[in-house]
Amino acid sequence: MLSTVIGVIAASFLILEGFTSELIWSSNNKLIETLLVIMGSVILYFLLKRWPDLPKTSQDSIRELKLNKTIDYHDVFFNLLITLVILSFGAGVGPEAALLSAIISLSIWQADKLRYLYFQYDKLKQLPLGLVLKRLFNPFKFRQKYVGASAPKIPSIIKQKRILYPVFIINGLLAFVLLIKQTDQPSFILKLGRTDWSLVDIWLLPVLMVVGIIFGKICKLFYKVFHLWINKMNFRLPIKISLGTIFILLISYLAPDLLFSGQHSLDLLIGNWSHKSAEFLIIMGIVKLLFLALCLNFNWRGGDIFPITFAAMIEGFAVAQIFGGYDKLFIVAIVATTIMSELLSPIIAGVFIMLFFPIKLLPIIILVVILMFLKDKYLPKFAIFKFS
Repeated sequence: MLSTVIGVIAASFLILEGFTSELIWSSNNKLIETLLVIMGSVILYFLLKRWPDLPKTSQDSIRELKLNKTIDYHDVFFNLLITLVILSFGAGVGPEAALLSAIISLSIWQADKLRYLYFQYDKLKQLPLGLVLKRLFNPFKFRQKYVGASAPKIPSIIKQKRILYPVFIINGLLAFVLLIKQTDQPSFILKLGRTDWSLVDIWLLPVLMVVGIIFGKICKLFYKVFHLWINKMNFRLPIKISLGTIFILLISYLAPDLLFSGQHSLDLLIGNWSHKSAEFLIIMGIVKLLFLALCLNFNWRGGDIFPITFAAMIEGFAVAQIFGGYDKLFIVAIVATTIMSELLSPIIAGVFIMLFFPIKLLPIIILVVILMFLKDKYLPKFAIFKFS
């Protein structure tokens, strides 16, 4: 039941985010949208003034877990609230960072409740059933934090825990998926079309990978310099949020398709943007990455996986326009996987890119992931000049 609760909370967050985003941006009146975004920036300022360390990302939660062997999960709903404000008012970031952080925090909460049940089992057996249930389902009390010295060392108990972990994960995922399905939420997974690539085209692989690597390294260099410059400027919180608000409004006027994370915008690449020029697509991809960097550095923080996926796909289609005589999806898959691998990691790139392409391209995507992994592992040792 506790893992079901976690799955329901995660799904409810995405459903609420979709509802609030639609509510704010459905007027088609630029003046109203501008006033709403300004109002959102004021709300965000007061929230961040009260909780300056939020929103947390999954990396923050994992770092805290490794350091303390536990997580302070009391701020999990404030974390989701701040992220909801950031996402709803058009910031070019994704929900995955705060959502994964919340799931990690709530999983620790679940573990503390189960630990209480384990260590207090003999006492609980002596209490009336109503009182037992009241204690077990009280979300704020009757928990027991992890202490290494008192953790069970019995092999049979450890084995049971290892069996229960995947059961909890599957149960939470089922609750999440069922709620998303029942509320008809749009899927971010979109098949981009068919492919007819053949081994004759394989000579393009190294060329396209070099293009993707150079593009990715330039982006990393820019982000590093820009981040250092922002830190050096030491803007106060109101200035940062105001600058972020200005850039959100500029995007809403000049390129509204680039608002939000991009997870539901991939259909543009096979729809309205399918006949756009390579120059247009290159600019849109760069602007999307620039918008992401601005949001992350001006306290409109969130996940970077979905925005980078969208930008990498845009650049892939741009390159495919340049190499017009070859299989389009073959080129897109290589370029997008390479850019994502450079900006995030080969594993994340491979997992996400596979979702959007036909099975016939899986060997190519896996090959690019392996080559990028080997590059990251061995090439820096011999590289004379590196961007990052």
